[in-house]
Amino acid sequence: MSVEPLASPTVAESVAPWKRPFQVLEFTDFRHLWLSGLPGIAAMQMGVTARGYLAYDISGSAVAVGVVSLAIAIPMLVLGLFGGVAADRFVKRNVLLFTQGLQLIAAVINAILVLTIGIEIWQLALVSILTGTGMAFNMPARQSYIAQIVPRERVMSAIALHMAAINLGRIVGPALAGVLIAIPFIGIGGTFIIIAVLFLTVFVNLLRIHNPGPPEAQARMSPLRAIGDGLNYARRTPVVVILLSLAFIPMFLGNPYQHLMPVFAKDVFGVGSVGLGVLMAASGVGALIGSLAIAALSGMERRGVLQMTLGMIFGGALAIFALSPNFIVALIFILLVGAASAGYQALNNTLVAHTADPAYRGRVMSLFHLTNGVGPLAILPIGFLTDAFGAPVVIATGGVMLLLLIFSVGTFHPAYKRLG
Repeated sequence: MSVEPLASPTVAESVAPWKRPFQVLEFTDFRHLWLSGLPGIAAMQMGVTARGYLAYDISGSAVAVGVVSLAIAIPMLVLGLFGGVAADRFVKRNVLLFTQGLQLIAAVINAILVLTIGIEIWQLALVSILTGTGMAFNMPARQSYIAQIVPRERVMSAIALHMAAINLGRIVGPALAGVLIAIPFIGIGGTFIIIAVLFLTVFVNLLRIHNPGPPEAQARMSPLRAIGDGLNYARRTPVVVILLSLAFIPMFLGNPYQHLMPVFAKDVFGVGSVGLGVLMAASGVGALIGSLAIAALSGMERRGVLQMTLGMIFGGALAIFALSPNFIVALIFILLVGAASAGYQALNNTLVAHTADPAYRGRVMSLFHLTNGVGPLAILPIGFLTDAFGAPVVIATGGVMLLLLIFSVGTFHPAYKRLG
C-alpha cells in the first residue's frame, strides 16, 4: 500500500508544537481522506439541525423530533455490524463513496419534497432511515481505512486529527444550518441543497486517493457468518473486550450531560438560551482542543495510562461542573470535560486500530461505533432520574462513577495494563 508522504516527515522534536498535529497530512492519501471528511461531517451535522428544525416546524411536537432521531439511530443499531463486514470485505474507498451517495440522495429528496409538494413527518422519517443507513456503513470503513493508508506510528495522530474534524463539524455545522435556515431566500429547502452539494464535494476528494484500500479479509463467507466470526474474534481478544467496555461506559455515565444542558442552562444556572449556546460552544471548543492535543502526541509511549488519566479527568470535571456554584465555574469545567472526553475517545480508537488484526479491523470498529446508536438508550432512564433527583445530582453521580470505574479498569485489569 502507498503511504509515501510528499516529503520526508520531520522529526517531531524539531517541529513547532502547534504544527505537530498536522504533520500526518504530509501523507497524500490521508490528506485527501481528511479533506473529504471536513465537508462530509459538516453536512451531517447541518442535517441533524435541519431535520430537527423541520420536524418541529411541521408538527410543533418534540415527540416528532424524537421519532426522526430514532429513524436515524435504528439503522445504525441494526446495520452497524454489517458496516464492519463491508469495511473488511470490500474496497474501502468504494464503501465510502456508497455511503456518501446515500446521504447525498437523502438530502436531495428532502430538498425536493420541501420545495415542491411539502414534506410530512413520515416522509422525513423514511428519508432519515436512508441517512442512518449511510452512517452505519461510513464510520467503520473510514476509521479502518485510516489505519491502512498511514504508517503504524502515525495512526494515533491521524485518528486524533480525524476526531478534530468531527468536533469542528459539530461546532460549525449546526451554527451554519441555523444561519442558512433563517435567510429567507435559502430557508430549509435551500439548506438541504447546500448539504447535498457538500456531500458531492466529498466524492471529489475520495476519488483523488491513490490507494483505494483493497479488502484485507479475502475469505468469502456469508455476512452473518462474517459478523459471528468478528464477534468471536472480539470476544476471545481480551484487549478488544476491555477497550470496547471503555467505549460504552462513558456513553451511559458521562455523555448524557449533553442532553441535559438545557436543564442546566435554564433551571440550574438561570442563563437561558444564550447561556445554553455558550455552554455547548465551550464543550465543542474543548473537544477540538483535546483532539488536536492528542494528534500532537503521536509518538508518545504509555497511551493506556494517558487514556485512563483523561477518562478520570472527564469524570471528575463532569462532577464539578454539575455541582458548580455559578455559571463561570461551570463554563471552565465544561471546557475541560470536552477536552478530556475527546482525547479519551481518540486514544481509545487509536488503541483499537493498533490492537485489532487488520482482517477484523472493520468489524471491530463497527462494534465501537454501535455506541453511537446505543448511547441514546441511556437518555430515557437519565430523564426519569433527573425528574426525581435533579440534574446536578444525577450528572455528578455519573461523573464520580465514571472516574472510579475507569480507575479500577486501568489499575487492576491485566489486559489493559499490557497497553502501557
